Amino acid sequence: MHMMLTQSLFAAALLAGPGSPAPAAPAPATVVAIRYDLDEMSAERIQEAVAEPLARSLRDVARVKNMVTTATHRLAEAELVFEDGATEADLADIVYRLDRLRLDAGIAVEGRSVALKPCRLACEDISASR
Repeated sequence: MHMMLTQSLFAAALLAGPGSPAPAAPAPATVVAIRYDLDEMSAERIQEAVAEPLARSLRDVARVKNMVTTATHRLAEAELVFEDGATEADLADIVYRLDRLRLDAGIAVEGRSVALKPCRLACEDISASR
């Protein structure tokens, strides 16, 4: 039995060949990434006027296991990590909610993007909490 197992392993190694690529690392989770480009505002004001209302409007989205928002000078970003990865349907739900989000008067949004992307912010947060 031991000899048969050794022969099978040896045959598998020969078939794979010496130049076979190593197994690829798992791809990062797909998330819904949101970005707001804003007019001249401090990080504190963006956190209060954009990032917090954004997080409140998305906190009850189904299947979200983690959400991270950040605010810096002229920029608010969020990532939503979904159980089993984000889908086109999840993306559509988020866009629908964001289209209805009302920010304070005087907040000048220069651009907004919402897309399915590899995890960047929220997955680091999950790893750190383990």
